[in-house]
Amino acid sequence: QVSLMDPLISQGVNVIFLQPVDSVGVAPSIAKAKRAVISVITLNIDATEPHAAHVEMNHYFGAMDIAKAMGDAMGGKGKVAILNAPPGIIIRDQRTNGFTDGLKKYHPDIQVVADQVADWDRKKAQDVLTTILAAHPDITGVYGVNDSMAMGAMDVAKDKGLKLVIFGNDGEKAALAAIEAGDMTGTQYTDVFQQGRLAAAVATVLATGGVSAKAFASQGHLLMPYIIATKETVGQIQPSQRW
Repeated sequence: QVSLMDPLISQGVNVIFLQPVDSVGVAPSIAKAKRAVISVITLNIDATEPHAAHVEMNHYFGAMDIAKAMGDAMGGKGKVAILNAPPGIIIRDQRTNGFTDGLKKYHPDIQVVADQVADWDRKKAQDVLTTILAAHPDITGVYGVNDSMAMGAMDVAKDKGLKLVIFGNDGEKAALAAIEAGDMTGTQYTDVFQQGRLAAAVATVLATGGVSAKAFASQGHLLMPYIIATKETVGQIQPSQRW
């Protein structure tokens, strides 16, 4: 991303949209853009360097609500495994901390017995969960920090004939279809089309309104509304809203 941003800064664009792969690593490039009076808007994944605006899914509070819904589905007791993202990405911490804080608040009798990295990947999640189950065969719930990892858990449950409560996070259409089919329990859904429209509106104001990138005393922050999609609520999400 550094190599992609440098030419844009040299071209003197007005606004750069960015979804950081590494929240820390991209910080010097954001600082460089600010020095060139270029506004940076991040989407979903924040950066450690303050910038014009950040438009994101409600990672922390959404994960708290996932914990509540998951615990409800588990009857308020049992053991859970987390399939996690690699360290160094801010939303990893938000989605993990929100979930564990939610369990403490709503379902303190549920225990997290494993929290392992599955690299956002469905196949890796299958392998990681298989290993976790060998050590903790009494797990009854799995939280995938994104939908791909949750669907990897779904694959393992189907293959082994296990009844697991499985939640993801993002709201991809494949996950919504799995919920409708009864193969996954739930996920946090965000309308990313609306998220993009709001980010574009912010960019238009910054690019045409004469607002300098250096004019921001603090970073703007917009949290998107969300739905905890379960068998009971997934029908609220229309085909045109699915991504």
